[in-house]
Amino acid sequence: MKYLFLALVLLLSFSCVAQINSATLEKDGEDIVVKINGKLFTKYVHGEQKPYLYPVIGPTGINMTRNFPIKKGVKGESQDHPWQSSIYYTHGSVNRLDFWNNYSSRQKNCRIVLDKLISTDKATIIATHKWLNGKKIIMTDKTEISFSGDEQKRIIDFTITLKASHGKVTLGDTKEGCMAVRMHHMLRVKENKASVINSEGITGKKVWGKAAKWITYSNKIEGKTVGITMMDHPQNLRYPTTWHARDYGLCAANPFGLKHFLGKKNNGTYVIEDGKSLTFSYRLIFHSGTSDDIKAQKLHKSWIK
Repeated sequence: MKYLFLALVLLLSFSCVAQINSATLEKDGEDIVVKINGKLFTKYVHGEQKPYLYPVIGPTGINMTRNFPIKKGVKGESQDHPWQSSIYYTHGSVNRLDFWNNYSSRQKNCRIVLDKLISTDKATIIATHKWLNGKKIIMTDKTEISFSGDEQKRIIDFTITLKASHGKVTLGDTKEGCMAVRMHHMLRVKENKASVINSEGITGKKVWGKAAKWITYSNKIEGKTVGITMMDHPQNLRYPTTWHARDYGLCAANPFGLKHFLGKKNNGTYVIEDGKSLTFSYRLIFHSGTSDDIKAQKLHKSWIK
């Protein structure tokens, strides 16, 4: 009887974990609604200028990214940088075209648009996109996004493959890029005393421009300590990446802005030759607690295995 009881406990425990980890995808036109255990986690939106994820509901039930510019007038939020829409991937110099700040009159024709939604199976979105200047295709990408979670964490895994499908592509040296999240206003270091630390132990605003395997922002929101951790993968170009990690709530992994981050003697420009491609993988974790609470170093090691 003792062993039967233990077996039942293990079976029930396994069932609970499996249920918590259950991610489902539902099509909403060109967009995809993502649910964890039947509750909204996020939505992959093909916006006017680029695709993005919004909202992003963490394990405590709050949206952990900024609402603006998708939803305006939320108390406590700044209304700056309208191109920083929740979670997105883009770059500020693609053949000298700005796909990052593409709200200006000069660059408004630079858009990333859906080409084909290939698959939404097994909690993973696979889609291709065209990077356009007006009607001209500058390059294309293949984006794969997987979703998972448990009681303490919600996880988004990105794999983005940039392809020089229409001629050579030059990714220029600029701080404006690339895998980015604009966070909840309570994760602003400057105004709301949030904490930020990277894998090298550097803290505060000094994390900007530094190379690191991962970076975590954390603070109390609605009485509970929560955080966002972004991780870089060893197979990525120039691992560990440099970070466009601001104290006002923007965090972006950017291996191209070396002149800005490391000084004028450096050049982060990278050329993808015609027909070739370049792939990046990142993990974003929305979690309860700090980087110590989630054992970020250990999580990073287990992920890259």
